[in-house]
Amino acid sequence: VFLREFLLGAALADRLLEAGDVRHLHAHFAHGTTTVTWYASRITGVPFSFTGHARDIYTEKLNPGGLLRRKIRAARFVVTCTEANRRHLQKVGEGETVHRVYHGLNVDFAQILDEAGPVPGRNGRFRVLAVGRLVEKKGFDVLVEAIALLAKRGVPVEAAIVGHAAPLEPEVGPRLERAISRLGLDGRFRLVGSMSQAQLFDEYRRASAFCLPCRVAGSGDRDGIPNVLVEAMACAVPVVSTNVSGIPELVIPDVNGLLVPSDDPAAVARALQRLYGDVELADRLGREAVATVRRRFDGDGLAADLAALFREATA
Repeated sequence: VFLREFLLGAALADRLLEAGDVRHLHAHFAHGTTTVTWYASRITGVPFSFTGHARDIYTEKLNPGGLLRRKIRAARFVVTCTEANRRHLQKVGEGETVHRVYHGLNVDFAQILDEAGPVPGRNGRFRVLAVGRLVEKKGFDVLVEAIALLAKRGVPVEAAIVGHAAPLEPEVGPRLERAISRLGLDGRFRLVGSMSQAQLFDEYRRASAFCLPCRVAGSGDRDGIPNVLVEAMACAVPVVSTNVSGIPELVIPDVNGLLVPSDDPAAVARALQRLYGDVELADRLGREAVATVRRRFDGDGLAADLAALFREATA
Protein backbone atom coordinates (compact mmCIF):
# COMPACT_ATOMS: atom_id res chain seq x y z
CA VAL A 1 0.00 0.00 0.00
CA PHE A 2 2.82 2.43 0.90
CA LEU A 3 4.59 1.72 -2.41
CA ARG A 4 1.41 2.22 -4.43
CA GLU A 5 0.66 5.51 -2.66
CA PHE A 6 4.24 6.71 -3.18
CA LEU A 7 4.03 5.95 -6.90
CA LEU A 8 0.69 7.77 -7.13
CA GLY A 9 2.23 10.72 -5.30
CA ALA A 10 5.17 10.77 -7.71
CA ALA A 11 2.82 10.64 -10.69
CA LEU A 12 0.76 13.52 -9.25
CA ALA A 13 3.97 15.50 -8.65
CA ASP A 14 4.96 14.99 -12.28
CA ARG A 15 1.64 16.42 -13.45
CA LEU A 16 1.93 19.36 -11.04
CA LEU A 17 5.41 20.24 -12.26
CA GLU A 18 4.22 20.00 -15.86
CA ALA A 19 1.24 22.27 -15.16
CA GLY A 20 3.39 24.84 -13.40
CA ASP A 21 0.52 26.97 -12.11
CA VAL A 22 -0.84 24.99 -9.15
CA ARG A 23 -0.36 26.86 -5.87
CA HIS A 24 -2.16 24.58 -3.42
CA LEU A 25 -3.34 20.97 -3.11
CA HIS A 26 -6.37 19.76 -1.15
CA ALA A 27 -7.31 16.16 -0.37
CA HIS A 28 -10.64 14.76 0.77
CA PHE A 29 -10.41 11.92 3.32
CA ALA A 30 -7.47 11.69 5.66
CA HIS A 31 -6.08 8.26 4.76
CA GLY A 32 -4.80 7.21 1.31
CA THR A 33 -5.88 10.32 -0.59
CA THR A 34 -4.09 12.61 1.82
CA THR A 35 -1.01 10.39 1.92
CA VAL A 36 -0.70 10.63 -1.88
CA THR A 37 -1.19 14.40 -1.71
CA TRP A 38 1.40 14.72 1.06
CA TYR A 39 3.98 12.84 -1.04
CA ALA A 40 3.29 15.11 -4.02
CA SER A 41 3.64 18.14 -1.78
CA ARG A 42 6.98 16.93 -0.41
CA ILE A 43 8.30 16.35 -3.94
CA THR A 44 7.10 19.62 -5.48
CA GLY A 45 7.01 22.04 -2.55
CA VAL A 46 3.36 22.89 -3.28
CA PRO A 47 1.58 23.19 0.10
CA PHE A 48 -1.42 20.98 0.87
CA SER A 49 -4.44 20.73 3.14
CA PHE A 50 -6.99 18.01 3.76
CA THR A 51 -10.48 17.25 5.00
CA GLY A 52 -11.08 14.47 7.55
CA HIS A 53 -14.49 12.86 7.83
CA ALA A 54 -15.22 9.73 9.90
CA ARG A 55 -13.74 6.29 9.25
CA ASP A 56 -10.61 7.89 7.80
CA ILE A 57 -9.74 9.61 11.10
CA TYR A 58 -10.96 7.07 13.68
CA THR A 59 -9.79 3.74 12.22
CA GLU A 60 -6.13 3.48 13.20
CA LYS A 61 -5.22 0.82 10.63
CA LEU A 62 -5.93 3.34 7.84
CA ASN A 63 -3.15 5.58 9.16
CA PRO A 64 -0.55 3.24 10.70
CA GLY A 65 2.72 4.38 12.19
CA GLY A 66 1.47 7.76 13.39
CA LEU A 67 0.69 8.86 9.83
CA LEU A 68 -2.37 10.90 10.76
CA ARG A 69 -0.42 12.96 13.31
CA ARG A 70 2.38 13.54 10.80
CA LYS A 71 -0.03 14.63 8.06
CA ILE A 72 -1.85 17.03 10.41
CA ARG A 73 1.46 18.64 11.35
CA ALA A 74 2.63 18.84 7.71
CA ALA A 75 -0.57 20.32 6.26
CA ARG A 76 -1.11 24.05 5.70
CA PHE A 77 -4.54 23.55 7.28
CA VAL A 78 -6.91 20.72 8.26
CA VAL A 79 -10.69 20.90 8.11
CA THR A 80 -13.41 18.54 9.30
CA CYS A 81 -17.19 18.48 9.42
CA THR A 82 -18.04 18.22 13.15
CA GLU A 83 -16.83 19.64 16.43
CA ALA A 84 -16.34 16.09 17.75
CA ASN A 85 -14.01 15.36 14.82
CA ARG A 86 -12.19 18.65 15.33
CA ARG A 87 -11.42 17.86 18.97
CA HIS A 88 -10.24 14.36 18.02
CA LEU A 89 -7.94 15.63 15.27
CA GLN A 90 -6.51 18.36 17.48
CA LYS A 91 -5.68 15.73 20.09
CA VAL A 92 -4.03 13.49 17.49
CA GLY A 93 -2.17 16.49 16.08
CA GLU A 94 -0.91 17.47 19.51
CA GLY A 95 -2.57 20.86 19.53
CA GLU A 96 -2.33 21.79 15.84
CA THR A 97 -5.22 24.00 14.70
CA VAL A 98 -8.08 22.15 13.01
CA HIS A 99 -11.02 24.00 11.44
CA ARG A 100 -14.64 22.87 11.61
CA VAL A 101 -16.87 23.51 8.61
CA TYR A 102 -20.19 21.67 8.65
CA HIS A 103 -21.52 20.04 5.50
CA GLY A 104 -24.32 22.22 4.19
CA LEU A 105 -27.48 20.98 2.58
CA ASN A 106 -26.70 19.46 -0.83
CA VAL A 107 -27.27 22.06 -3.57
CA ASP A 108 -29.31 19.72 -5.78
CA PHE A 109 -31.44 18.66 -2.83
CA ALA A 110 -31.99 22.29 -1.80
CA GLN A 111 -33.22 23.06 -5.32
CA ILE A 112 -35.65 20.12 -5.20
CA LEU A 113 -36.86 21.41 -1.84
CA ASP A 114 -37.42 24.92 -3.22
CA GLU A 115 -39.36 23.57 -6.20
CA ALA A 116 -41.48 21.11 -4.22
CA GLY A 117 -45.10 20.59 -5.08
CA PRO A 118 -47.87 19.35 -2.79
CA VAL A 119 -46.95 16.86 -0.07
CA PRO A 120 -47.61 13.29 -1.31
CA GLY A 121 -50.50 11.46 0.29
CA ARG A 122 -49.92 9.11 3.22
CA ASN A 123 -51.53 5.71 3.67
CA GLY A 124 -52.67 6.14 7.27
CA ARG A 125 -49.78 4.16 8.75
CA PHE A 126 -46.94 5.44 10.90
CA ARG A 127 -44.17 5.43 8.30
CA VAL A 128 -40.59 5.26 9.57
CA LEU A 129 -37.81 6.00 7.09
CA ALA A 130 -34.07 5.37 7.32
CA VAL A 131 -31.44 6.15 4.69
CA GLY A 132 -27.84 4.99 4.42
CA ARG A 133 -25.44 2.33 3.23
CA LEU A 134 -26.04 -1.07 4.77
CA VAL A 135 -23.13 -0.96 7.21
CA GLU A 136 -22.70 -1.69 10.91
CA LYS A 137 -22.31 1.91 12.06
CA LYS A 138 -25.80 2.89 10.86
CA GLY A 139 -27.45 0.65 13.48
CA PHE A 140 -30.17 -0.58 11.14
CA ASP A 141 -30.41 -3.88 13.03
CA VAL A 142 -31.47 -1.84 16.06
CA LEU A 143 -34.18 -0.16 14.00
CA VAL A 144 -35.53 -3.55 12.85
CA GLU A 145 -35.87 -4.66 16.47
CA ALA A 146 -37.50 -1.37 17.46
CA ILE A 147 -40.10 -1.68 14.68
CA ALA A 148 -40.89 -5.21 15.88
CA LEU A 149 -41.52 -3.83 19.38
CA LEU A 150 -43.89 -1.19 18.00
CA ALA A 151 -45.77 -3.78 15.94
CA LYS A 152 -46.25 -5.94 19.07
CA ARG A 153 -47.76 -2.92 20.84
CA GLY A 154 -50.33 -2.50 18.09
CA VAL A 155 -48.83 0.58 16.45
CA PRO A 156 -49.77 0.56 12.74
CA VAL A 157 -46.14 0.98 11.75
CA GLU A 158 -44.26 0.35 8.53
CA ALA A 159 -40.61 1.05 7.78
CA ALA A 160 -38.16 1.30 4.92
CA ILE A 161 -34.40 1.58 4.58
CA VAL A 162 -33.21 3.32 1.43
CA GLY A 163 -29.59 2.42 0.72
CA HIS A 164 -27.26 0.06 -1.07
CA ALA A 165 -25.02 -2.73 0.17
CA ALA A 166 -21.42 -1.81 0.97
CA PRO A 167 -18.66 -3.91 -0.64
CA LEU A 168 -16.62 -3.97 2.59
CA GLU A 169 -19.58 -5.18 4.69
CA PRO A 170 -21.62 -7.43 2.35
CA GLU A 171 -22.99 -9.50 5.23
CA VAL A 172 -25.08 -6.62 6.69
CA GLY A 173 -27.88 -6.69 4.10
CA PRO A 174 -28.60 -10.44 4.34
CA ARG A 175 -28.43 -10.20 8.13
CA LEU A 176 -31.09 -7.47 8.09
CA GLU A 177 -33.29 -9.52 5.75
CA ARG A 178 -33.08 -12.51 8.10
CA ALA A 179 -33.98 -10.35 11.09
CA ILE A 180 -36.98 -8.89 9.27
CA SER A 181 -38.30 -12.39 8.52
CA ARG A 182 -37.47 -13.75 11.99
CA LEU A 183 -39.36 -10.92 13.69
CA GLY A 184 -42.42 -11.31 11.47
CA LEU A 185 -41.99 -7.99 9.67
CA ASP A 186 -42.29 -9.24 6.08
CA GLY A 187 -44.56 -6.82 4.23
CA ARG A 188 -44.10 -4.22 6.95
CA PHE A 189 -40.35 -3.51 6.69
CA ARG A 190 -38.69 -2.96 3.28
CA LEU A 191 -35.09 -2.72 2.07
CA VAL A 192 -35.54 -0.74 -1.12
CA GLY A 193 -32.03 -0.08 -2.47
CA SER A 194 -30.77 3.23 -3.81
CA MET A 195 -32.93 6.08 -5.11
CA SER A 196 -32.45 9.31 -7.01
CA GLN A 197 -32.56 12.46 -4.90
CA ALA A 198 -35.97 13.35 -6.33
CA GLN A 199 -37.35 9.93 -5.35
CA LEU A 200 -35.73 10.17 -1.93
CA PHE A 201 -37.24 13.60 -1.41
CA ASP A 202 -40.72 12.12 -1.93
CA GLU A 203 -39.89 9.40 0.60
CA TYR A 204 -38.91 12.01 3.19
CA ARG A 205 -42.18 13.84 2.69
CA ARG A 206 -44.24 10.66 3.03
CA ALA A 207 -42.47 9.72 6.26
CA SER A 208 -44.00 10.18 9.70
CA ALA A 209 -40.54 9.94 11.27
CA PHE A 210 -36.92 9.52 10.24
CA CYS A 211 -34.75 7.20 12.30
CA LEU A 212 -30.99 6.66 12.14
CA PRO A 213 -29.78 4.76 15.25
CA CYS A 214 -26.05 5.27 14.62
CA ARG A 215 -23.34 3.55 16.66
CA VAL A 216 -19.57 3.32 16.89
CA ALA A 217 -18.68 0.19 14.90
CA GLY A 218 -16.28 -2.44 16.18
CA SER A 219 -13.57 -1.05 13.90
CA GLY A 220 -13.97 2.40 15.46
CA ASP A 221 -15.79 3.71 12.38
CA ARG A 222 -18.61 6.14 13.06
CA ASP A 223 -20.66 8.82 11.36
CA GLY A 224 -19.93 12.51 11.80
CA ILE A 225 -23.20 14.28 11.10
CA PRO A 226 -24.98 12.13 8.51
CA ASN A 227 -26.10 14.24 5.54
CA VAL A 228 -29.39 12.35 5.43
CA LEU A 229 -30.29 13.64 8.90
CA VAL A 230 -29.88 17.19 7.60
CA GLU A 231 -32.01 16.35 4.54
CA ALA A 232 -34.80 14.81 6.64
CA MET A 233 -34.83 17.80 8.98
CA ALA A 234 -34.95 20.20 6.01
CA CYS A 235 -38.12 18.35 4.96
CA ALA A 236 -39.69 18.91 8.42
CA VAL A 237 -39.59 15.20 9.28
CA PRO A 238 -39.21 14.60 13.05
CA VAL A 239 -35.97 12.69 13.57
CA VAL A 240 -34.79 10.06 16.05
CA SER A 241 -31.08 9.36 16.29
CA THR A 242 -28.36 8.64 18.85
CA ASN A 243 -25.94 10.69 20.91
CA VAL A 244 -22.93 9.47 18.89
CA SER A 245 -20.10 11.58 17.46
CA GLY A 246 -21.32 14.87 15.97
CA ILE A 247 -25.05 14.08 15.90
CA PRO A 248 -25.80 16.06 19.13
CA GLU A 249 -24.34 19.10 17.34
CA LEU A 250 -27.33 18.91 14.97
CA VAL A 251 -30.13 17.25 16.93
CA ILE A 252 -31.11 18.95 20.18
CA PRO A 253 -33.32 16.62 22.26
CA ASP A 254 -36.96 17.70 22.52
CA VAL A 255 -36.16 20.88 20.57
CA ASN A 256 -35.63 19.75 16.95
CA GLY A 257 -35.55 15.96 17.32
CA LEU A 258 -35.10 13.08 19.75
CA LEU A 259 -31.85 11.37 20.81
CA VAL A 260 -31.48 7.95 22.43
CA PRO A 261 -28.50 5.82 23.50
CA SER A 262 -26.94 3.66 20.80
CA ASP A 263 -27.63 -0.08 20.61
CA ASP A 264 -30.93 0.28 22.52
CA PRO A 265 -33.94 -0.95 20.48
CA ALA A 266 -36.33 -0.31 23.39
CA ALA A 267 -35.25 3.34 23.61
CA VAL A 268 -35.66 3.76 19.84
CA ALA A 269 -39.14 2.22 20.05
CA ARG A 270 -40.11 4.54 22.93
CA ALA A 271 -38.96 7.61 21.00
CA LEU A 272 -40.84 6.58 17.87
CA GLN A 273 -43.95 5.82 19.92
CA ARG A 274 -43.76 9.32 21.41
CA LEU A 275 -43.92 10.77 17.92
CA TYR A 276 -46.77 8.46 16.95
CA GLY A 277 -48.80 9.34 20.04
CA ASP A 278 -48.12 13.08 20.08
CA VAL A 279 -48.79 14.71 16.72
CA GLU A 280 -48.26 18.17 18.20
CA LEU A 281 -44.78 17.18 19.39
CA ALA A 282 -43.91 15.71 15.99
CA ASP A 283 -45.04 18.86 14.19
CA ARG A 284 -43.14 21.14 16.58
CA LEU A 285 -39.92 19.14 16.21
CA GLY A 286 -40.30 19.19 12.43
CA ARG A 287 -40.75 22.97 12.30
CA GLU A 288 -37.73 23.61 14.52
CA ALA A 289 -35.69 21.13 12.47
CA VAL A 290 -36.30 23.22 9.34
CA ALA A 291 -35.26 26.37 11.21
CA THR A 292 -32.05 24.67 12.44
CA VAL A 293 -31.00 23.62 8.94
CA ARG A 294 -31.68 27.07 7.52
CA ARG A 295 -29.81 28.76 10.34
CA ARG A 296 -26.74 26.52 10.75
CA PHE A 297 -26.41 24.31 7.66
CA ASP A 298 -26.78 26.75 4.78
CA GLY A 299 -24.66 25.32 1.98
CA ASP A 300 -23.69 28.67 0.42
CA GLY A 301 -22.53 30.13 3.72
CA LEU A 302 -20.50 27.06 4.67
CA ALA A 303 -18.92 26.89 1.20
CA ALA A 304 -17.87 30.51 1.70
CA ASP A 305 -16.23 29.57 5.01
CA LEU A 306 -14.22 26.85 3.26
CA ALA A 307 -13.31 29.20 0.41
CA ALA A 308 -11.94 31.67 2.97
CA LEU A 309 -9.51 28.99 4.23
CA PHE A 310 -8.25 28.46 0.67
CA ARG A 311 -7.84 32.20 0.10
CA GLU A 312 -5.80 32.53 3.27
CA ALA A 313 -3.66 29.51 2.38
CA THR A 314 -2.85 30.83 -1.10
CA ALA A 315 -2.47 34.53 -0.26
